Amino acid sequence: MKALQVVRPRAFETVEVPVPRLPGENAWVLVRNQWALTCGSDIPFYTGNKRYRSYPLAPGAPIHECVGVVVESSSDRFRPGDPVLSIPDKDLGLAEYFLAPASKTIGLDPAIEDGAAACIIQPLSTVLGSIDRIGDLRGKSVAVLGLGAIGLMFCWLAGRRGALAVIGIDPCPDRCRFAAGFGATRTLCRRGIEAVQDARAGVLDWASPDICIEAVGHQRETINDCLEIIRREGTVVAFGVPDQPVYALEYEIFFRKNAQLVATVTPDWPEYLARAHELFLECGGELSRLVTHRMSVRDAASAFSMYERHEAGMIKAALDMTVWC
Repeated sequence: MKALQVVRPRAFETVEVPVPRLPGENAWVLVRNQWALTCGSDIPFYTGNKRYRSYPLAPGAPIHECVGVVVESSSDRFRPGDPVLSIPDKDLGLAEYFLAPASKTIGLDPAIEDGAAACIIQPLSTVLGSIDRIGDLRGKSVAVLGLGAIGLMFCWLAGRRGALAVIGIDPCPDRCRFAAGFGATRTLCRRGIEAVQDARAGVLDWASPDICIEAVGHQRETINDCLEIIRREGTVVAFGVPDQPVYALEYEIFFRKNAQLVATVTPDWPEYLARAHELFLECGGELSRLVTHRMSVRDAASAFSMYERHEAGMIKAALDMTVWC
């Protein structure tokens, strides 16, 4: 089968590798890939910012949001021919076929015709898990720092959960405009530290939010911006993926504000994939707007580059994994 391999930072090559075989234990599926979505957590592997990783990466890395059709199954939940959303084992989703645990796979309702948009179910499940950990949002003000696809889903879900105000913060004008029509009641076209400085100067004309969700990740600064932004006894939600093991937390601000810091990662996959699937069935028309670009797998390097640079209004790029030539 064909797969893409990151042979060095920012360089893909098409390689031929064996079709993976079902493991002899537990429940697995072999999936013929149809669509894969770019994700912000994939970009550091492409750019070389994951300093502990050596190159080349394994063929198929680093994609984990995929929709396809079951070819083989050792699970009684799936049969060949079933359309599924799957999280590929070891994030090897840039390939014609991939293995996935049955526990990280969900069958797609026949009513879902847009496989590219259905890939949204995977990241949506993680946001649902985070929202549940935060608790009741009714009547509360929520700031979302970072308006990529994840941040936008937080805006959208916070509004659906009854948040009184949803403030989207991002330096990209395109993303702020998108957020304004996707759940945010207000947007600030600023970097996090700029929002902090404006809040200190009293020029924002706002009450400090109850909750600030860090949806950027991959650097060490914005978690402290969130701590500055929240009100006393507020909550910071750490969602953005870290690339370093140690962060310098502005502990005195955290301490003096009597704040809460909540980490939210890796939900119970069977439960939250099912819930995200149901929500997508209900609201797929809205959620599919997050897939702003559809491209061939042949153009994966361009898709990753555009995604990294936030070009052309890209929120999510869906790669057609059936067109290799």
